[in-house]
Amino acid sequence: MSAQDWTSILGPLQSLYHDAGIHEIMVDAPDNVYVERKGQLESSSVRFASVDELLYVIEAICHMGGVAINAQHPTADVRLPDGSRMTAVLPPTAINGPCCIIRKRVNNSMTWDRLVDYGALTREAVALLQHAIHDHKSILVVGGTGSGTTTLMNVLAATIPATQRVVAVEQRHELQFAHPRSLFLEASGAASVEFGDLLQTASTLRADWLVLSALRGAEAMPALQLLSMGHSGLLSIHAPSAEDALQRLEGMCLMAHLRWGLGDIRAMIANAISLIVVHQRLANGQRRIIQIVECTGISNDRMVLNPLMRYNPDTDRLEATELRPSWTPKP
Repeated sequence: MSAQDWTSILGPLQSLYHDAGIHEIMVDAPDNVYVERKGQLESSSVRFASVDELLYVIEAICHMGGVAINAQHPTADVRLPDGSRMTAVLPPTAINGPCCIIRKRVNNSMTWDRLVDYGALTREAVALLQHAIHDHKSILVVGGTGSGTTTLMNVLAATIPATQRVVAVEQRHELQFAHPRSLFLEASGAASVEFGDLLQTASTLRADWLVLSALRGAEAMPALQLLSMGHSGLLSIHAPSAEDALQRLEGMCLMAHLRWGLGDIRAMIANAISLIVVHQRLANGQRRIIQIVECTGISNDRMVLNPLMRYNPDTDRLEATELRPSWTPKP
């Protein structure tokens, strides 16, 4: 099947897939298809003729991606030829019948200017983040699913100077940033490499920057150890706030069972991360950066957060506080 006609296997979903305004396609049943457009869920008039037709489409996509899905292996995550992904679940695991979701490839043409035009952040915030990148300050990007964290990670990674080498490590390959000296490593590919082992490999590839997307478990411990030992990094995790993100990181590190005390873990996190940027999808579907905070160290066994910018819902803008980053010269 050629690169031009592979979407024919999507069957009734093909027209939705080619609609540039649609970011995700969700199929809960043959007669229940809906999409995400501009951050909002919408019902679709698209229908499958039967359960068998839906099963055929799911199996065809999995076959194209070299992934098996059946009653004995009822879940699958598949990368499509253009970088989009499909997650599917079959009975008996899917109680209501076969279902799937297709998350279309992130638009890698996003720029700082476009983010400002969309109202996601301000010029002042752009200058702060660009300054942090050029000063090799490691940044933790935080947000929920669909909040825009992957897009922000792409823009941040593209900001890294072209003279520096970037190695991205992901459980599932989703990042799509343009950088002339970048490598992408995927843990859940055909070889199925442990994320922690892949991190160690990445650290030997002469990386000026490590880009680590969607940390979820014990792999956070070796990731933070690498950053605390001098690697510059961009990391992302799912959490609603900077404080919740740090608590999640603590919990992930404890999952590594290395018998570290909580105080030692907090000291490592504080040493590894300089900035925390929180992205959120608002109730109206718009995506906004709502917090930029600096992690300045440890005091009384607690991490000290320096709030640099906060989102003001009354003005719909990210506004600076009176505080400045500790690494910038005083005016």
